[in-house]
Amino acid sequence: MQELQGTVPIFKTAQELDRAVRNYQVSDLKGFELFRQWLAIRNASLAQPGVESASDRVPGDDSY
Repeated sequence: MQELQGTVPIFKTAQELDRAVRNYQVSDLKGFELFRQWLAIRNASLAQPGVESASDRVPGDDSY
């Protein structure tokens, strides 16, 4: 399997992430460049602070 070449961008702010998503949607990326951009957006999305809702809690979660 071919190794990924280059680095995965790191988006730190919500604005950078939004801009990256818009660029991703309109771009014509292929292959590993497409995967790198997707991975960068995924990583930044997971790193964004979320708002925890009371309805999202798992029963008994606080007992662990």
